[in-house]
Amino acid sequence: MITHILGDSITRNICFFNATTRCFPGAKVTSILDKLPELIHSLPSSIHRVIVHTGYNDMARRQTELTKRDFNDLFSFLKRCGKSVFISGPLPIMSQRPERFSRLLNLNTWLQSTCKIHNFAFIDNFNLFWNRTSLYSTDGIHPNTLGSSVLAANIQHAVQSAPHNG
Repeated sequence: MITHILGDSITRNICFFNATTRCFPGAKVTSILDKLPELIHSLPSSIHRVIVHTGYNDMARRQTELTKRDFNDLFSFLKRCGKSVFISGPLPIMSQRPERFSRLLNLNTWLQSTCKIHNFAFIDNFNLFWNRTSLYSTDGIHPNTLGSSVLAANIQHAVQSAPHNG
């Protein structure tokens, strides 16, 4: 089965066997949702899984409830897309901004529980990247080459470990 990964710039260098990636730098939940109908329709029938990684860019607006509403709209669409859905959780940031870190941790926790409700697989990246500066580029936000490899391996492991292989 083939997997399609789409998300913000964090996904730029994610690749593994039987996976395609579409990266939308600066994407927010709503911009991913806006692109999904056409994107899902254009996917070949051989793609059975969709992995979505977004949410970091929504943190700048500091409106957690609005971000959650946007995710719920995204989840409503994904439920009807006819594919196995995986939600890739946010990465913690390596910066001196405790408010942004707290919002990302809160989002990660909320996504984990909300994915269970919607019967989506959740990929927890937060703990894997927590305090591991060697996985980040100098901006403290984007994974470097090693970080992208670790993220890809974590996503691939989640896909391979999913019931019925996702």
